[in-house]
Amino acid sequence: MRRKVLVILSVLLIGTSIGFVAIQNSDTFFEVKRSIDLFGTVYKDVIDNYVDPVSPQQFMRTGIDAMLASLDPYTVYMDKGNSGEIDMLTTGKYGGIGVSIGTANGKVIITGVFDGYSAQRQGLRIGDQILKIDSSDVSKMKLNDISNMVRGEPGSQVTLTIKREGEEKPFTVVLVRTEVRLKSVSYYGIADSSIGFIKLDQFSRGSDQEVRDALTDLMARTKLKGLILDLRNNPGGLLESAVNIAELFVPKGSVIVMTKGRNPSSDKKYVSDQDPIAPNIPMAVLVNGNSASASEIVTGALQDLDRAVIVGTTTFGKGLVQTILPLGYDAELKITTAKYYTPSGRCIQKINYERRRDGENAILPDSLRKEFRTLDGRGVYEAGGITPDSIVASEKYSDYVLQLMRGGYFFNFATNFRSKHDSIPSGFTAGKEVLNEFRDFIEKNNFTYSSRLAQMMGEAHNLASSSHYDPSIDKDIIAIADKIRADERGLFEKHSKEISELLSTEIIGRFGGDTAQTKAALRYDRQAKVAESLLENFPVYDRILGLSH
Repeated sequence: MRRKVLVILSVLLIGTSIGFVAIQNSDTFFEVKRSIDLFGTVYKDVIDNYVDPVSPQQFMRTGIDAMLASLDPYTVYMDKGNSGEIDMLTTGKYGGIGVSIGTANGKVIITGVFDGYSAQRQGLRIGDQILKIDSSDVSKMKLNDISNMVRGEPGSQVTLTIKREGEEKPFTVVLVRTEVRLKSVSYYGIADSSIGFIKLDQFSRGSDQEVRDALTDLMARTKLKGLILDLRNNPGGLLESAVNIAELFVPKGSVIVMTKGRNPSSDKKYVSDQDPIAPNIPMAVLVNGNSASASEIVTGALQDLDRAVIVGTTTFGKGLVQTILPLGYDAELKITTAKYYTPSGRCIQKINYERRRDGENAILPDSLRKEFRTLDGRGVYEAGGITPDSIVASEKYSDYVLQLMRGGYFFNFATNFRSKHDSIPSGFTAGKEVLNEFRDFIEKNNFTYSSRLAQMMGEAHNLASSSHYDPSIDKDIIAIADKIRADERGLFEKHSKEISELLSTEIIGRFGGDTAQTKAALRYDRQAKVAESLLENFPVYDRILGLSH
């Protein structure tokens, strides 16, 4: 029986085929047959004899999920209901209205509106609350179910009931679903220093062409002194796209990635077969702990080939390849079949799931990580993700600001601000007037900040009282607590710079969309500024890469 299959890299996908791994010996064959017989007997006996009715479908699903959970998080059973995200990555498109949806404080909120699609043309905004989809109340639905209701066949209609900040009554809008193409490059542009910047959010079908088009446009505008490729928070995608993107920068004939597994058909070597369009432009790649799989393929190739300086924090460490096998009945099995290796030969997979199953330490200590060499002889290491050449931590927000962020105050204020203003000036920054509005907003919405220190003083007060300590001790505790609260009342002013930056970025996004918001955020981006400075300083750039002229 011939079966079409799909191989995916880490969380994401590549088109290929794989043969069935033959059972190696009669002992293994006997154990497999015995186990299947036992499993089938237990399954049938429970369905027939358990005291309460048991759903055959759910009971089987529970058994499959439990088996696969003992392997790794990426080997999973998928039915028709939960394979949509993979379908979108492999096709690069879906039928929808051009929005992203999230939840906040129990409300279903539009968190993104894509340019050129029905939602934007009909005037929907970030921050709009969805009350109903057609006649269905969405307040108690799961987010995945809501997304599936919004999507549908191109040409079909969907009616949304919307509640908008600043408007008394909800309103309905009829939207026509169209073919929505996943956009991978959310922003590209040129800094004043003639440094190009491309932000790549995922590796889906067509991502490589988007990067090529963005790069071609940047090179046509000016003679680039350098290029920053931003892969931060990029979870990965199609291996084919990762290879094609790396090919834009590395010499023809360069090994980009290798895969190896138990099955010999999993052993592949991906080599650049085209001339790069930007072979000599100095490059920096931005990464962080959420840069995974295909992002690490590109990063690892550019690092091992000494083609770019890697800036940021250590990547996720996802070096596993999955294959999607069709099972029939609209079900599929996504199973780990191989590991991938960067050009130097290292596997950057952080967690060893085989060791974890045996109860051993699943993360290799740094002292045992094997060293590999880049093309020009720099030392790089296996396991644990990819360590940047220049380690630069991201912005560290104060606990006060983090509590504002987690409470959705910046998002909600920007929505409120947009409802009161038709436009903002070019180069908008949240100044004193907007900061005062924001302070009033958080007070009206009952924001109260309580630091961990204040909480500990409260606990100390209760303990001192209940344990009958000398009253003077409790008096001192209360005095210290009062000083802490007095200090906390000044935290808004103390952290006004952070607050202004976040407000500016969020508000600009309300008026200009994701592209404008990303561009605005770069004004305050520490990692991007470090990368830009490295590209402007050729001696330092060459020294990091071990290059000599």
